[in-house]
Amino acid sequence: MSDTPIYDFKKLKAALEGLGYTLGEAKPYIPLEVTDVNLSNIQSGEVEITNEGIFYVNPDKGNKQQIFLYMRNYDIASYGKPRFHITNCETLKSIGTKKYRRANTGTVMVYDTSREKDVEVSGLPLCKNCLKIIRAARQLEYGYDMTSDEFERILREAGVNAENDNDPDTDLEGYTWKWQKISEAYRTKKNYTCEICGFHPESRMDRQFVHVHHRDGRKTNNRESNLQCLCIACHSNVNPTHQENFSKGANRVMLDSFKKKYPNAGTINQQKSNNPSNDNDFPF
Repeated sequence: MSDTPIYDFKKLKAALEGLGYTLGEAKPYIPLEVTDVNLSNIQSGEVEITNEGIFYVNPDKGNKQQIFLYMRNYDIASYGKPRFHITNCETLKSIGTKKYRRANTGTVMVYDTSREKDVEVSGLPLCKNCLKIIRAARQLEYGYDMTSDEFERILREAGVNAENDNDPDTDLEGYTWKWQKISEAYRTKKNYTCEICGFHPESRMDRQFVHVHHRDGRKTNNRESNLQCLCIACHSNVNPTHQENFSKGANRVMLDSFKKKYPNAGTINQQKSNNPSNDNDFPF
């Protein structure tokens, strides 16, 4: 992915999808007051820290909002800006949460220990350990440091999209909340057989090579007529975006592994099919 800053909604969504990050059950964006996080917040469930994301749960209404954590006390002169966390990474596990604040805005207040006062800081860089979790979750190679400003813009734009979406059962990334179950059910119905080249895995483990594709590119359109069961080779070739996604990193390693084991799979030229697509989805 390019190091070019991300400004418009389309690029923001693409960045988030490139991260493989799921925004979970959060609702449309509402700015939250920056607040310290303590153990009682975790134990009460007011703050949920998971590999899929970090959430503030309103104790009165019960609704979730996507948030991030960052160190409230930091020597900015010596170390620069503190990094922000969006998953249950090794840093949070090793340091704990008692030294952190929660926020969902790009600009936050940090107590600068070098100047011994609170200062306003924007553009916090993303935690590298969070990035490792995100990479592993979707087997992606990603080298772009998202900032807290960009993360806020993603939450805002996704929130606007959620408010205008006629389907109430969607997450902020655009998928239905039960997409994994829908995907599994559809692949099972199709007997894990590629609808393009006819590939069928030899073992249960090799079912990971079978994906579900949205023909029209809309992740909320999960009608069976819009779904297509594809092997990784056919899925990787549906359009230039997919070709790019599977041309490098762990995605390429998995694709090469598939082709090595199943050299005759995916031999039909997807570009000549009657099912063009513009989506950027992944198997689950």
